[in-house]
Amino acid sequence: MMKGYEIISALSNHLSENDIIVSSNGNISREAYNLLPKPQVYLRGSMGLPIPVGLGLALANPNKRITVITGDGNFLMGLGSATTAAFYKPKNLKILILDNLKYYTTGGQKTVSSVIDYVKFLESLCIEYKCSKRASQDEIEQDLSEFINSEVFSVLHLTIKEGKKDLMNIPDQPEEITEKMILRLTKLA
Repeated sequence: MMKGYEIISALSNHLSENDIIVSSNGNISREAYNLLPKPQVYLRGSMGLPIPVGLGLALANPNKRITVITGDGNFLMGLGSATTAAFYKPKNLKILILDNLKYYTTGGQKTVSSVIDYVKFLESLCIEYKCSKRASQDEIEQDLSEFINSEVFSVLHLTIKEGKKDLMNIPDQPEEITEKMILRLTKLA
């Protein structure tokens, strides 16, 4: 099993310069900021909002691949938005769930992720998904490649090992993040 930052780092091998990443608050945004191309949408203090933000970007930018990176706590807090995304099924939207069974950024409190049957839940939404507890980096790389290159709305749920890397905090304020993303989207148009 890999750590979240290792998977985010591996994800960079599968992204193009046109990809837009929306990362949930906390460690995931710090890891995305430090390990993936900049600028991206880093949500700060926005628990439960990565999927609605990603969905909005996907619907507004149908020719751009939008990948949401979220933890299990953020995903569970935004279950309603997951169902809305499944209703619209934008084929350019990908949701990567990194599940360590904890609210890791706020002190490691347990989430209720262990009582969710992700397979049944994602099947009930009639979306393409994969749930994996694979251990090797080669297998994770294969999962990431299939997920990113899928031609349909898809979800990849990965069980991860606890652990974080000591990384620089995001220096930009939310307004600056928004301005940089708008400028990037304008250049990519």
